[in-house]
Amino acid sequence: MASTMAGAIKRHARQLSLAFVPAVATIGAVTLTLSTWWLGADALRGKPSLAAGAGVIRSELWLGYGWTELQTSPEAAEAAFTRALRLSPMDAGAWFGLASATGRFDWLNPTASKALKMSYYTGFNRSDLIAPRLILLAQVDTTRDVELVDLLQRQIRLILTRAPELKGAIGQAYRVATDANRRIIEAEFKDANQSIPE
Repeated sequence: MASTMAGAIKRHARQLSLAFVPAVATIGAVTLTLSTWWLGADALRGKPSLAAGAGVIRSELWLGYGWTELQTSPEAAEAAFTRALRLSPMDAGAWFGLASATGRFDWLNPTASKALKMSYYTGFNRSDLIAPRLILLAQVDTTRDVELVDLLQRQIRLILTRAPELKGAIGQAYRVATDANRRIIEAEFKDANQSIPE
């Protein structure tokens, strides 16, 4: 009885192993195709528009494309940042890019101020964004938006208490700040008993 059972198991195992060969070959082919596609998009990073088009579902490629277009075509940059955000809505860098693209000429534009806020909310402590985001925030008309005032104050406090190596960014922000934002920066430095860097 045991030998009959063992024989039946071996027969079924052979039949199953033959059935798995096409499945394994298909999985291998799909994996190879996806790997080739992924590496192909990486190889095109020198041409951001082509890389983003090839890696259509990769948000970091759309983000890179947006930054290359920001100076020459803010509309194309805005579209690229928006695409990156659809793929990765928690990317603080993409929100900052969208704020940069939409707020270049009009900070009364609600998209620009919302995008800047979202950049802070999704990555307040991202060290690579602290300085450029602070400089951008200093140029915004915060008189109509208490959230932006709060973000400006919190960012300055963060730098003064936890990232003193970034104090130079506050000096840069102070030079380009609106009058209202200069007063906010001055008040934060006064409270901390420090002087604004040149």
